[in-house]
Amino acid sequence: MRKISGLLAFLVLLTVVVVTAWDRQPHGYRTESAPATEFSAGRAMRTVTAIAQRPHPIGTAEHDRVRDYLVEQLRTLGLDTEVQTGVGRAPAAIERDVLSMGRVANIVARLPGTQSKGTVFLTAHYDSVPSGPGANDDGVGVAAVLETVRALRASAQPLRNDVVVLLTDGEEAGLLGAEAFVTAGKDGRDTGVVINHEARGAGGPLLLWRTSRPDGALIRTVADAAPRPNTDSVATMVASARTSSSTDYSAFDPSGLRVLDWAYVGRSAYYHNRLDDPAHVDLPTVQELGDNSLGLAEAFGGQDLTAEDAVDRTYFQLPFGILVVLPVWVIIALAVATVLAVTWIIRHLIRAGDTSLARVLGAAATVLVAAPIAAGAAYGLWEVIKLIRPDYRPLVVDPYRPEFYYLAILVLSTSVLAAWYLLARRLFDTAAAAAGMLGTSTVIGAVCAALLPTTAHLLIVPACAAALGVAATFVLPERWRLPVLTVFLTPAAVFLGTATWPLLQTGITTAPFLVAPAVLLFGGLLALTLTRAWPTHRAWTIPAAAFVLAIALATVGLAVDRSDDNHPLGSQLVYALDADHNAAQWLSRDAPNRWTHTLVDKTTPTTPFAQLWSNAVSSGPAATQPLSPPTAEILSDTTESNQRTVHLRLRSTRDATSIALRYDTAPSSLTVAGRDLTPVPAKGILFNAPPSEGIEVQVTSPAGPLHLVDYTWLSDAGLALSPPPDVFLRQDSTAAVFRTIPGL
Repeated sequence: MRKISGLLAFLVLLTVVVVTAWDRQPHGYRTESAPATEFSAGRAMRTVTAIAQRPHPIGTAEHDRVRDYLVEQLRTLGLDTEVQTGVGRAPAAIERDVLSMGRVANIVARLPGTQSKGTVFLTAHYDSVPSGPGANDDGVGVAAVLETVRALRASAQPLRNDVVVLLTDGEEAGLLGAEAFVTAGKDGRDTGVVINHEARGAGGPLLLWRTSRPDGALIRTVADAAPRPNTDSVATMVASARTSSSTDYSAFDPSGLRVLDWAYVGRSAYYHNRLDDPAHVDLPTVQELGDNSLGLAEAFGGQDLTAEDAVDRTYFQLPFGILVVLPVWVIIALAVATVLAVTWIIRHLIRAGDTSLARVLGAAATVLVAAPIAAGAAYGLWEVIKLIRPDYRPLVVDPYRPEFYYLAILVLSTSVLAAWYLLARRLFDTAAAAAGMLGTSTVIGAVCAALLPTTAHLLIVPACAAALGVAATFVLPERWRLPVLTVFLTPAAVFLGTATWPLLQTGITTAPFLVAPAVLLFGGLLALTLTRAWPTHRAWTIPAAAFVLAIALATVGLAVDRSDDNHPLGSQLVYALDADHNAAQWLSRDAPNRWTHTLVDKTTPTTPFAQLWSNAVSSGPAATQPLSPPTAEILSDTTESNQRTVHLRLRSTRDATSIALRYDTAPSSLTVAGRDLTPVPAKGILFNAPPSEGIEVQVTSPAGPLHLVDYTWLSDAGLALSPPPDVFLRQDSTAAVFRTIPGL
C-alpha cells in the first residue's frame, strides 16, 4: 500500500507539472466583434494582413508602402503623426567588425495625456527581413500597438500620461531606427517607459525576457496589470546581460529609457523566412500580447513616471497569471531558513541511524556529477541528430516539427535522473540519496543568494518548501506524512513545469544548459515521494527503458521532420562579382546542401573574395553577370600635419539596398553621412537604404586600399537562379559587386 501511495503522490505532482506547462501556453482569442474597449486579436490581424503581404526590408518600395499605410492608420485613429527621418547606426553595445548604418524613417504618433507625468512608449519595428514578409516579426507587434491605441481611444477615461506610438525603422538591419530616435533625444527620455513588442517565432507563450535595471517598480506594475506576466528574474537577468541580442531594447536601455522587452519565440522555424506570413500567425499568442500591452499602457498611463526606482526585485511565475514579486531580503532569509532546516533533517537522519554524514556527502557529490551528465546527454543527443541530419547544422532556430525532439530531451534527462537515484540508493542508502539531493539544491541556492540574490529563488523556494515537508514527516502521524510532503513538493512541480515545455520552446540549443539540469534537480525533489515506492528488484529497467524511449522519440522526430514545400530548408548563398578583375564566385558560410552543392563545394574562397567574406566555408565558380559596380567620387583629398583626409561620395549604380566601405587597416577617423564614428569600426561600415545620390564619407589617414561593395537581396538581382520550392534563401543571401576605390 505504501508503494502505491508513493507512486500516486508522484503522479499527482507530475500532473501539476503538466498543468503548469499547459497553463503557460496561450489559449483563446477575441474576434472582431469584441467590445471596442477590449483588445481583439481578430481586429489586429487586419493590420498584419495589410502590412505582411510581401517582404518589406529597409530601402525597398514595399517598405515605403507599409510606412505610408501605417501613417494613414495612425492619423485615422486621431493621433498627431509624423515621420522622423535620420541616419542610425547599430548601438555601441552590439560589437561588430563592420558597423551597420542606414537611412531610417521612424513613425512617431502622440496621444496626449490629461496631466502628463511621463511618457508611455508603445514600440515595435515595421521593417522586415528580405527573406520573409514579417507577419510575426514584427507585423504582430505593430498590429498590437495599433489595436492597443484604438482600445485606449475607445475608453471613456483618458489617460493621465502621454502615450507615444514609436514604430521604428531598420531594426532588422541593426536597430538603426531606435538608435537614431534616442540619439536625437526626443520625447521624454527621462520619464519614459517603453513597452517593446517583438517575435522570434510564430507562436507560443509571450515572454517578458528583458527589463531595464533597477526593475522593482516596473515588475510590480507588470504583476498588477499584465494578465499574462510570464517572466522570471533569472531569465531577465541572463537575457539583459546578452548585449548582442538584437531587439530595440539594446538601443533604448542605454539611453535612460526604462524598457519592458516582450517577445514570443515558439515555432521558431518560421522565423525570418517566407512562411512568416499571416497564415502562420497564432491568434491566441496575438491576444496574449495585446492583453498585456493594453493592461500595461493603462497602468503606466495613470502613474507618476517621474518617481525614481532604485530597487531590484526577485520574481517568478505561478500558474494562472500570478507573478510573485519579493524583496531580495526575503529570498536571503529563505536561504538561511532552508540551510537550517536541511541541516536539522540531516542531523535527525544521522541520529536515528538511517544514514551517516559521509553517505549524505557522497550522495550530494553524485548529484553534482549527475547534473552535468544530464546536460551532456541532452547536448550529445542533439549533436548526434545533427550528424544524422546535416541540414540541421546551420539552424539558428528549431526545426519545423521539434515536438518529438523536445520529448526526447525530457525523457533522456529523466533517464539520467533515474540512473542517479538507482546508483545513489545502492552506493549509499535511501535516506542519503534524498538528503543529498535536497542538500545540493540548498547549497547551490544559498551560493546564488549570496552572489546573485535575484536568481536564488529558482532553487531556494522549492528546496525550502521540500525541506519543510520532509521535516514535517518526522513529527506527523504516519497517515499524514505523504499527503503533507506532496503538498510541500508542489512548488518543485510548478518550477519543473515552467522549466520544461515552455523553456524548450525557446530553443533546443538551450535545453542542455537549462532544461536538463532542471529536470534532474526539481525531478530529484519530486522523487522524495518514491522512497518507499522504488522497486527493489530490476530497478535498472527504469533508466534503461527511459533511455530507449528517448532514442525512439528522437528517431520518430527524424522521420517526422522532413523538408517540403510547406517546410522549406534554409540556404545561405552569395553571388560575388569582382568588378576589378571581371571574376565571380558563389560563396556560402554553410557546408553544401542538397541544393547548393551544384554551385559550391567545400573549397574556401580565394583572394580577394576571402578578404570580404572571411566566414565563407564553401565556394564555387560563377559566370560573370552584367551588374554595374558601385562608384566612389573623390570630392577632396588633402594632407595636413601628415594626416591625409579623403572626402568621398559613395553611390550604387544599380539601386542596391546597401553599400559598404571596407578596409584591411582601420583609418584614424571616419565620418559617414554626417555621423562621426568613434571608435572607428575595425573592418568598415555597411550603409542601408542609401539615397540615389549617394552618401558622403570622410576618411582620415587611410592606411591601405579601400574596397567598395554594394548588395541586393539575391532573389532581386536578376540572376538566373531558381531555388526549388522546398528551399528558401536566408536573409543574408545577397548579390554583391565590389571594387577597389581607384586613385587612393
